[in-house]
Amino acid sequence: MYTERFLEPHPLGLERFTHSNAGRFFCNERTEQVEETADGGFPAAIDASPSGQTTTYYVYDVYEVADARDPHQVKNSVITEEHPFGDETKILRKALAKALKYLDLYATDTFAEFRAYNEFCENV
Repeated sequence: MYTERFLEPHPLGLERFTHSNAGRFFCNERTEQVEETADGGFPAAIDASPSGQTTTYYVYDVYEVADARDPHQVKNSVITEEHPFGDETKILRKALAKALKYLDLYATDTFAEFRAYNEFCENV
């Protein structure tokens, strides 16, 4: 996964490469305010004086996908890149989510970290 920045919003989801099965998956849109320096660059150096102008960038997490033909394969590629533990994790995650929902414990604060991870997987 890497991050890309755009001046305009980019469509979320999958972008297939021309003449290839590969693609990129854009998710987790957020904005970032960057203050430019007097020479038009970014304040990387400590002595760079800011110009007072700020630019809003749209920032996305980008995942490289080897085969973009099947949505399930794309989802599994992204989840595997984010959490590289294999199929066992997916099976355990689904089983635990069902058990917690059945016991009415899914929405409790105790399982907040698991809930966030599970919702990330489902949204992908």
